[in-house]
Amino acid sequence: MVKSIHKISKAFLLVMCLSALPVTMMAEVEEAQNSQIEMGQNQVSISVSGSTIRVKNAEGQALEVYGITGEKVYTQTIDSASKSFELSHLQRGYYIVKIGKFTRKIYLH
Repeated sequence: MVKSIHKISKAFLLVMCLSALPVTMMAEVEEAQNSQIEMGQNQVSISVSGSTIRVKNAEGQALEVYGITGEKVYTQTIDSASKSFELSHLQRGYYIVKIGKFTRKIYLH
């Protein structure tokens, strides 16, 4: 009888450990997702409308715009959390925008 109780308690302990594992893993996944969301809110974002570039979350960094040949055609320091730059002096076409390590291809109308 003692032997069977020992087996039952051992099996019960195993089931409890296994059932707790996914909960712990889910909590870690949820925590990682939350930190990614927080990081995502602070990441540099660039949007383009016509010949205007709007930059967010890049205060203190330099905006660099390169033509498709690799020539730097525009540079400006970003002095606020949300800043717009008018690039109507550039020809219509594709450009590469670089802010720190963030790089994006854009099209100016």
